[in-house]
Amino acid sequence: MNQFKAAWQRFRSHYWLSLIFDAFLILSILLLVHAWQTRDLPLDQPAPSTVLALLDGSGIRPAVSVDEVGIVYFFAPWCSLCRSSIGNLDELVGEGRVAWGTVIALDYGDAHAVQEFIDDTGVSLPVLMGTRQTAADWGIRGFPTYFVIDAQGRINSRSVGYSTEIGMSVRNWMAR
Repeated sequence: MNQFKAAWQRFRSHYWLSLIFDAFLILSILLLVHAWQTRDLPLDQPAPSTVLALLDGSGIRPAVSVDEVGIVYFFAPWCSLCRSSIGNLDELVGEGRVAWGTVIALDYGDAHAVQEFIDDTGVSLPVLMGTRQTAADWGIRGFPTYFVIDAQGRINSRSVGYSTEIGMSVRNWMAR
């Protein structure tokens, strides 16, 4: 055991080698967590055909737009990570870096709770009122969850949890 401890201390005494090892270890853990969180979410298949009522009551709308790459974002009004990250998608679409974005409310008590969340976050994207069936169709088990949909209407990538503008932008770019 003392030999292992001595070898480990020698290894850790090399700054750059230790730094590379630590970065590799952290990245591996993050990738494993991501793989676990997205294990049952659809990928590389047509996005579910989802048509839902708009929050503002002005009618119904499909969740996916075809012919351009975009993002479908699922949130719950009680979700603090959703509150922190939904603005990233709103900003990307507002700046034209993502062609379209749709946000879908799930796991809400009533429309008032969803409207309060939207008012608090300042989201300007269309908000669709999802159902339990919507969650089942898309395989949603955690929030936020978003899907990048390619121009053919297929799910190109998916993610669960907080995502930065850069993360969403890169996934969107890779789907082109």
